[in-house]
Amino acid sequence: MQYAVPIIIFWVIIANAFEYPTFGIVLLVIILAFFIGFFILEKIIWPKEREKEEALNEIEFKHLQKKEKQKQERKKDLDNKFSKEIKSIIENNIKIVAAAYRTSVTSNSFGKKNYNKFNTELEEFIEDNSKVLKRIREFCEKEYETYEINIVNDSVIKFIENEIEELYQNADYTDEIDPFEYEHYCAEEFKKNGWIAEATQGSSDQGVDVKASRDGIDLVAQCKRFAKPVGNKAVQEVVAGIKYYAANKGIVIAPNGFTKSAKKLAESNNIDLIHHSEIKDL
Repeated sequence: MQYAVPIIIFWVIIANAFEYPTFGIVLLVIILAFFIGFFILEKIIWPKEREKEEALNEIEFKHLQKKEKQKQERKKDLDNKFSKEIKSIIENNIKIVAAAYRTSVTSNSFGKKNYNKFNTELEEFIEDNSKVLKRIREFCEKEYETYEINIVNDSVIKFIENEIEELYQNADYTDEIDPFEYEHYCAEEFKKNGWIAEATQGSSDQGVDVKASRDGIDLVAQCKRFAKPVGNKAVQEVVAGIKYYAANKGIVIAPNGFTKSAKKLAESNNIDLIHHSEIKDL
C-alpha cells in the first residue's frame, strides 16, 4: 500500500516514454535510482545506524548502572563506618556519656523514659567527635545526594544502656566513686543478691535513687555517698518516695554512717539505715 503511488507514477512514466523516449528514459533512471537508494537506506544503512545507537545507549546505561552501584556501595560503606565510629566514640567516652545519661534521661511514674534532651546532646557530642560524618556530608554534596543522617536511634540508645550497665556491673566501691556512680553501684549490689533493681534518673527520682523488688517487697532507697554522716534530709526524701512509688519498704544507704537525728527520724518512720555492704542481708 505504501508503494502504490510510486508504482502508479512509474507506470505513467513508462506509458509516456514512448512519446518522449529520451525524457522518459532519463526520468525512469532517476526514479529507479531514487527507489534503489531508498531501499539501501531503509534495509541497510538505517538499521545499522539504529543498531549503533542502541549499542551506545546500552553502553551508557551500563555505565550509569555501574556508577550508581558504586555510589550505593560507597554510601553503604560510609554508613557502616559511621555506625562503628559512633560505638567507638561511646566506648571511649563511656563515663562522660553515662553522666549525661543520668542527668538528662527522665522517667515518669510508670517507668517510661524520656530521651529527648539526651538525644539532642548526644547528637551534638557525636558530631563534635566524628570524622566519618564530615566525609558523609562531602559525599552528599559531591553526588547531589540528600538523605537523612540518623545519628541517634533505638539501637544506639540500647548500646549505651548496655555499656552503662556493664560499666557498673564491673565497678568496685572506692572512696573516689562519685554520687551518681554510687547509686548504680548500689543498684548492682541489689541485682547481685536476687533483686530486680534499677537506679532512677536524677531529675525525676522523687527522692529515690534506687527501686528494687523481690518476694513481694517493693523497696525504695536513697544512696548517699557523703564523706560525713548523713542527716535528716535523706530520711525525709525516702519517706516521700515510699508514698510516690507506692512502695512498702524504705532504706537509706551510706558508707559513712548517719547522724543521731537521722537515726531517730528513721526509727519513727520505719526506715532502715544501712551500709552498702549490708544490702546482701536484706
